[in-house]
Amino acid sequence: MKFLNTGLINDLSAALNVSSLKNKVIAENIANIDTPGYKAKNIDFEKAMQEYFSGGQKLSLKTTDEKHIRGGSGAGFVSAEFRNSPSLRNDGNDVNLDLEMYELSANGVLYSELSQLTGYQFTKLKTAITGR
Repeated sequence: MKFLNTGLINDLSAALNVSSLKNKVIAENIANIDTPGYKAKNIDFEKAMQEYFSGGQKLSLKTTDEKHIRGGSGAGFVSAEFRNSPSLRNDGNDVNLDLEMYELSANGVLYSELSQLTGYQFTKLKTAITGR
């Protein structure tokens, strides 16, 4: 049995990064609720994690120069997509505050659970190092 599973910590880190980015996108949607023509964006957490686990673009950072450092633990493999929901407003803005608040709440619960799991992994690591 493998006690120290750094792969799991890396996976949890990626999930935390995606959840954090999703929270930022939701905040941008709410901030632009009165902006005419603004189109709401979304990050599909499950799709992003499937992409991460497929290994194709595993946590690669976007670089603009070949001398830039590749890798890292950011969520550079994720991009926000337009929600493309029908707008009920005359100004073309399609932000639905109820939906954004629901997404914010659900994402907050997810982030909290991921944080607890990550903390548990580090507690196990500390126990292995100190013996207590």
